Amino acid sequence: MAGHVAIIGGTGKMGQWFATYFKEKGYQVVIAGRFPGKTAKTAQILGVGSADSYSEAVKNADIVIVSTPIEATAKIITEISRYMSKGSILFDIASVKKGIITALEKAKESGIRTISVHPLFGPGAKKIRNRRFILIPVGKDTELMQTITKLFEDDGATISIIEDAKTHDKIIAYTLALPHFLNMLLGNLLSKADFESYKFSGTTLALQLMLTESVFNEDPRLYSMIQMSNDQFHKLLVILLESTQKLARIILNNDTEGFYRLFKDTKVYLSRNPSFEDSYDRLYKALEAIEEKTKE
Repeated sequence: MAGHVAIIGGTGKMGQWFATYFKEKGYQVVIAGRFPGKTAKTAQILGVGSADSYSEAVKNADIVIVSTPIEATAKIITEISRYMSKGSILFDIASVKKGIITALEKAKESGIRTISVHPLFGPGAKKIRNRRFILIPVGKDTELMQTITKLFEDDGATISIIEDAKTHDKIIAYTLALPHFLNMLLGNLLSKADFESYKFSGTTLALQLMLTESVFNEDPRLYSMIQMSNDQFHKLLVILLESTQKLARIILNNDTEGFYRLFKDTKVYLSRNPSFEDSYDRLYKALEAIEEKTKE
């Protein structure tokens, strides 16, 4: 299915990731960004083409990918759809879908084939194999859904299809925004200690600290939008506060039975994961692998 691919927001990390991915698959890739000079330099490094404007980038593209900040994505979809050819494919890769599906539905009315995509990984991923994607259909273009599914599955990715933006955003509230929030909270609490916590980290903290540090190595603008623009995460925060207060009361009241009961009930849920039983072994293997890598 090789052809022309345009990536709007191609100077960002995920935009660059997709530019490299499609280039390696044999597509002709053009990137466009807000600053033509920066875009041209990035394109030269990646070995792809560049355009001075969004309209120029998309006019001959078979596939257009919008890889822009969440808050700008819907507006940009509306803007570029006017310049795209009928029958061409348009999708976003935003982490929060509220408002974006509506923009894609309107773009579809002009003869563009639209779908919403969410890669469940960051730009540090070297390959697509064993990575996960969420696809959200826009309308009933079954053929397009099959085309995009095959595009990624052929390279070893795992595809999940979610039928609407609200369901997507609820899932992402639990699986993305919540881990970010908890790691930010942990990092902030550790920063209040009067000693260097990493010098005394055992197995659990060593792995958790690696996750926390990776969060704080990322763009705070992206992380803020993943949490602030997702209404479903706002609802989850209420549940989080209630759960925190409940566990705190159990501990402060020395309620051993309550602690055991909460532990047992939660374990029942977590044990649904087929790899639950060997989690402890995997934890040590992961830590040992990280330690060996660090020595290199």
